[in-house]
Amino acid sequence: MKSTKLLYGLLALAALLLGILAERWMSGGSSVPPRIAEPASLRDLDGNPREIAEWKGKVLVLNFWASWCAPCREEMPEFVRMQTELGDQGLQFVGVAIDESEAVQEFLKETPVNYPILLGGGGAVSWAQSLGNRFNVLPFSAVFDRDGQPVDVHAGPLSRERLMKVVGPLLK
Repeated sequence: MKSTKLLYGLLALAALLLGILAERWMSGGSSVPPRIAEPASLRDLDGNPREIAEWKGKVLVLNFWASWCAPCREEMPEFVRMQTELGDQGLQFVGVAIDESEAVQEFLKETPVNYPILLGGGGAVSWAQSLGNRFNVLPFSAVFDRDGQPVDVHAGPLSRERLMKVVGPLLK
């Protein structure tokens, strides 16, 4: 009887530990991505090379998206509002399109944004993976503090509430 209870207790403990390990593996072990160099091929819509270092000193929300991605399209108006409301406090959104230039420009005619859009090219997918996007989910966002250090990543649509929990303290 005691050995059966002990066995069940050990099995329950093993299941709990496996669950914790599985959750950590699925989330990358942390919501803070490693510091990874950006791809060399980032260009703005005019074809000019751009570097993320341009926004050092700001709280940066780097959002990977595509014009064909419905959840990406849905979260962008909130990003536009937040850029307007909090840009003076140091919040900066930058969109990294994983898409063709023509498709991005066509989309932005219908849905203008007030923050920079960069064309990521093929390197953007690898970059997003290196930041923690293990399953190539779009949208995918990474938040960096004013020193350019990563503080959070989020796969899937990012709500204002979730984003404010992360960026709010960084804007003070």
